[in-house]
Amino acid sequence: MHDPIRARHEYNQLRKEKSSVLRRRKFVFGAMYDKLFPGYYEVDPMFKDYDLLVTLPSKKLTNVKIRLISPYDGIDKSNLLGSVVELGRTLSGPGNCRGKDVGDLGSMHAIGLRSASSKICYVTKDNTVAKVELVSSMMTEWMQDNLRDVLSLIRLADAKMYVEPSPSMKNAPGSRMMVSVNLANSPHYDDGDTSQSVAVWVEEKPGQSQNWYFVLPNMSYQGSKGMVVKLMHGLVISWDGREVFHCTSRTVVGEGNNAYGCLWSSTRQ
Repeated sequence: MHDPIRARHEYNQLRKEKSSVLRRRKFVFGAMYDKLFPGYYEVDPMFKDYDLLVTLPSKKLTNVKIRLISPYDGIDKSNLLGSVVELGRTLSGPGNCRGKDVGDLGSMHAIGLRSASSKICYVTKDNTVAKVELVSSMMTEWMQDNLRDVLSLIRLADAKMYVEPSPSMKNAPGSRMMVSVNLANSPHYDDGDTSQSVAVWVEEKPGQSQNWYFVLPNMSYQGSKGMVVKLMHGLVISWDGREVFHCTSRTVVGEGNNAYGCLWSSTRQ
């Protein structure tokens, strides 16, 4: 950024923004990826699954797991990917978390448990509840066959906090669900999480989105300077958002298209 007045203004916005302070997001306001950076390791998950042991700046090792649900599964609402699209279509407005006040583009909608201590849940619109229940149940079934270890870790974290999920999330992988719509955001940590996260990405017109990447800039794989994962319809990623800096690039979804990300985790707040 070359405009010092604008830079100072945005810095002060970040410093004072309440949700950023409470969440300790540790990010630079508006620092989104229009283009990829040199030295990264790029994962193209089209042809194989990945179980990557990556190195954090602290030299600690952590796992990033990447799977692809058939990219030719279409958007039939009777299957998992189509059900996520149908859920995304019911969500409108700026969302109930994050947003433009912290520099994000697109929207993010929180569903399920809001606070593990107070047991308060987010209010979900009536036309969304059944879709949340269906998507969550189908994701759990898929994880039982494909990411059983991650499913167990998320549910164990919830069990240790004695959380009570909302009725629509009784069969979900975790007590908290986040759904993004055409999201682009700055790299950040999710300090409120108490487990790994698992997310699936879909789009209404599979294959149309351009510059659609999940960016992990602070870790190294085989000596790389960060990692990027090429997002596509049906992609699933599991990572630890408490330790891995992460974000979504500024995506060009194209006319008549929307890109959705659907995430589950255990969280204390």
